[in-house]
Amino acid sequence: MKKELLEIRKQQCRALASASPCSRRSVGALILDPLTNAIISDGYNGTPRKSLLKLCGGNICLRTKLSIKSGTQSDLGCHHAEMNAILNASRAGIQTLNKWLLTSCDPCLMCAKAIHHAGIIRVYAPQEQTQMAGLHYLAEQGVEIRKF
Repeated sequence: MKKELLEIRKQQCRALASASPCSRRSVGALILDPLTNAIISDGYNGTPRKSLLKLCGGNICLRTKLSIKSGTQSDLGCHHAEMNAILNASRAGIQTLNKWLLTSCDPCLMCAKAIHHAGIIRVYAPQEQTQMAGLHYLAEQGVEIRKF
């Protein structure tokens, strides 16, 4: 991907993250077709589709309330941006096999497993050193990691 287009996609990913209702951290993810560089799916972290709740703990962030460290206990909290992008593609019948994913945050281990299982072959991530387990998992599975 050309550097100029990568910059545009990073801006789009950040703009998408701003749609997140999460008071703790806003994250966006885009799935791209490497042949056309077109966005085929996107997602941001938040509650389930059509949920009546604003945040994972109702009106408060459950992870903040319980002092859960970032990158741990992914079973608690909102749906992650990467997972939402994969599920949104699935819901629309769009293949993720051999696609690329761009995320505004390093993927956690749970999302890394979903990324690999969805057949995504390249991940663009900031490599913030906060979610190293996810990045290590992806690298071990042969998923190409590109930092930005």
